[in-house]
Amino acid sequence: MKKLLLPILICFSIATFAQKSKINKGETWYRIFTGKSLEIKTDEQKNFSAQVIDGNDLVFEYGMRADENPDLTDDEYTEKILFSVPKNAKSFMYTDTTLKAAFLRGCFCIDRGWHNVNTGFIKGKKINATTWQVEIDVMTQPNIERNFRPIAKKFKAVFKVYKPSAKNK
Repeated sequence: MKKLLLPILICFSIATFAQKSKINKGETWYRIFTGKSLEIKTDEQKNFSAQVIDGNDLVFEYGMRADENPDLTDDEYTEKILFSVPKNAKSFMYTDTTLKAAFLRGCFCIDRGWHNVNTGFIKGKKINATTWQVEIDVMTQPNIERNFRPIAKKFKAVFKVYKPSAKNK
């Protein structure tokens, strides 16, 4: 009986732990916040940060949350790009010299946090009162002291004015 019990326990353990974990699906969003401005700061220690505040501009937000496995620790990954445009603009083109944007990496990694976007371009054209076509091809500034390498992002997307639902207010 003891000889039979050990193989049964091993098979049961393998079957239990071999089940596939349910993956939480990620998402991507492209939002525009009206009546806001983008505040970008760098402190004495060269820590870079960005914050959306009340203002008179349109703040564009690209965001992505990757798929995650609830059974794995520290596999979460998010990223965000923020930039602003004057509220009455019909189109825009920001390049290396006029580019003012921020990239946020959220992960269990050495280069998590805010990064200054200072190379490349962001351009867009207003389609209607609530929708813009935007193209982004940018790279973040390396930070040698903190061992941050440049991060590149390139995509085209349609951004829409964000209307919070009743539960998000």
